[in-house]
Amino acid sequence: MKKIVLSIVTALMVFAMMPLVKAEETVSVYMFSKNGCSACVSAQEYFENLAEENPGLFELVELEVFDAEWNFVSEDLQKLLIATYERFGEDTSKAATPTIVIGDYHTVGLPQDTTEVYDAIVAAKDEEKTDEVKKLADDLDIKIEDIRKSSSNSTDTPEGGKYDAIIVVGIFVVLIGGFAGLVIAGKKQ
Repeated sequence: MKKIVLSIVTALMVFAMMPLVKAEETVSVYMFSKNGCSACVSAQEYFENLAEENPGLFELVELEVFDAEWNFVSEDLQKLLIATYERFGEDTSKAATPTIVIGDYHTVGLPQDTTEVYDAIVAAKDEEKTDEVKKLADDLDIKIEDIRKSSSNSTDTPEGGKYDAIIVVGIFVVLIGGFAGLVIAGKKQ
């Protein structure tokens, strides 16, 4: 009985010393769009297909900046788009949609060869590139959650890493419960 208890205590100590699995960060793909923009619809379809093929790789954050008449939808969106264009050295007077930003990569319009977009997503995930739009939004005191386009057609995917941490914690709880059960059973004998 002592060997079993010792084995369980050792296993618990090993689990206690292991760091919890870090929740993987999902790459944010920002798409500045315009209401009624056919190129934006095509880009959104591309990202939806890419998300289906690569679950958990990225989250599409659509920011509808312009209405159908090319008027800015909000002051915060205007500030963020202008700051983004300035950050990447683009002419702010020629803002167009879709403007796509992934980490430190940007493109105005979805390129014909979408490989570079996919490569930018993978690079942002693998190399942990700075999320430039989030950084700019933070500098401007703008909350992305408050200005993003709400859509029932979202390509958001769950962050798989969160589930890894939950599994590790679950195993830890089961082991503690098993240990407590064995201690109680040992005392009764």
